[in-house]
Amino acid sequence: EIAIIAAEQMRDLGKDKHHIAKSLLYLYQRLHAVERISKAAERYVHFGQEEPQHAELVRAIEAAKRVDEKESGTEKESLGLA
Repeated sequence: EIAIIAAEQMRDLGKDKHHIAKSLLYLYQRLHAVERISKAAERYVHFGQEEPQHAELVRAIEAAKRVDEKESGTEKESLGLA
């Protein structure tokens, strides 16, 4: 957590000349997205592939995609459905 706080400060102050803080923050966001997918997939499989668990898994995958799109600058316009 201390490294994340320091990376945010570096980014906010413009002191990230080599984009190390940016990379750390991206990987931190990506890790959370992948962990969310993993947990949702585990529940989906464990509970017999029920509709609520399927929907949770789909939302987790979409959230991970948004992290990548935001980082790459290819964010799609939100339809307000998620």
